[in-house]
Amino acid sequence: MNSVNDPLLSRRLLWAAVAAFCLASSPSMSRGELTMVQDADGQQGLTVFKMTVTPAAEPVPALKHRLTLRERELKPGNAATHYSRAFPEGGVESIWKRLEKEYGDEEVHRWYDQTLPLEQLPLDKAKQAATSFQDVIDNFVAPGSERLDCDWGHGIITELRGPDIYAFRLPETQAMRAISRGLMLAARVAVADHDYPQALNLLRMNYRLGENVAKSPFIVSGLVGLAICGMGNAEAIELIAAPDSPNLYWAIAELPRPLVDLRTSIRHELSFNVAIFPFMDSPETAQHSPEQWAQLLADSFISLQQLSASGSAHPDPQAARMAVAGLGILAYPAAKQRLAAAGMDAATIDAMPVGQVLAIDSAREFRRIADQMEKWWYVPTSQLKGVAIDSEDFVGGSPLDGTFAKAAAQIMLPALQSVRSAEIRLLWQLNALQTIEAIRMHAAKTGKLPAALDEITAVPLPLNPLTGKPYQYRLDGGTAILELPFTDGISGSAWRFEIKLAKP
Repeated sequence: MNSVNDPLLSRRLLWAAVAAFCLASSPSMSRGELTMVQDADGQQGLTVFKMTVTPAAEPVPALKHRLTLRERELKPGNAATHYSRAFPEGGVESIWKRLEKEYGDEEVHRWYDQTLPLEQLPLDKAKQAATSFQDVIDNFVAPGSERLDCDWGHGIITELRGPDIYAFRLPETQAMRAISRGLMLAARVAVADHDYPQALNLLRMNYRLGENVAKSPFIVSGLVGLAICGMGNAEAIELIAAPDSPNLYWAIAELPRPLVDLRTSIRHELSFNVAIFPFMDSPETAQHSPEQWAQLLADSFISLQQLSASGSAHPDPQAARMAVAGLGILAYPAAKQRLAAAGMDAATIDAMPVGQVLAIDSAREFRRIADQMEKWWYVPTSQLKGVAIDSEDFVGGSPLDGTFAKAAAQIMLPALQSVRSAEIRLLWQLNALQTIEAIRMHAAKTGKLPAALDEITAVPLPLNPLTGKPYQYRLDGGTAILELPFTDGISGSAWRFEIKLAKP
């Protein structure tokens, strides 16, 4: 993983900053109403959405409202090329700077993020601000969302070597947030104006933007893509709560699952060790003198120092050579034992230079630790209750315990538990919104809220991806309660929807 702007930024802090996005919304309208309470009931991380919604039947035709384009509507070309054209001088970032100067930094950014109830939105000013983005949306974002492919040119990742992989900058990834903010500001204005087709069109572009941003092989790009789609979820809640808004059950169902897929970037990240530390590349067959093995290991210690957030900007080669000597004393006996236990002939091991033994063992140990983490990515989340995805092999203890591999893993390997949680959170929320639309569909048919979810027969109910079961639901008087509790397993996050029907 690399930082967007600072290659020395702590990787773990970046996971927390990007992955722990919470999709909150607090709009309010007549007839259809929505208010949001954060840290509700004295519980940090619990967000309660109090909604008064209008019943909404299944559209005719069923996919009258879409959040994706059909294949025949997509055009050849690279979406990244169009998106990138939104950032020359006078582009989207310049627009935001002008709006911040005109309306105030904090004020203008409240207009798109749903922390400000829709009824309190200064609509005339917000409309003016949203209009500022219209040319960018029409000329760059909309055409980008219509392209078949998206290639950010980051395939060079397979050619990079050493710490350069983590120093690779991604300014365009962070810049996509500015586009998303513009889209969501325009979408809020459209919802306030009851222009629901336009709101849906802007949501479609935003979901496509998040999906495309995540096509970069870097995990940070995937996390930014998730955050962009999360902004879309927040606005979708606002749209669902708007008076007489269309039913989005099938529109949400049509979105790809997963909408943002981090599998490819995870596989890249877990195999960076060979590119960063060349001595791990086929050490069983490599032919080097003892002095050359020692130098390769010393070079790798320098790279390790450069990757460390606390490492020196000018690593000391002499210190690296001393580290290799220490590694030989501390790690060599255990490395020999592991290789022998794995079936390598003792005579063969004894005939190898010490550096080669350490290299073979380090390569195998790193792969073992990485595979221990990666394997859980291929198990459905609902089956992972009680499973710690992040390997405990390199938590605590001396960095040299378990060879060079442990020290490398401590710095290089991502916190997969947080990454997986960020990916599944998006689906957790989308399926909940689809469930609300099933409830609105039931209300349109029966005139009332269901006493239980199994009363809904018009459409299949989506499952909670964290439990493999329907969401928790109950009817409390005239209020339907849909729960996404802490026990589902999204760290520090829980949602509760309290849904009432608007009076005719």
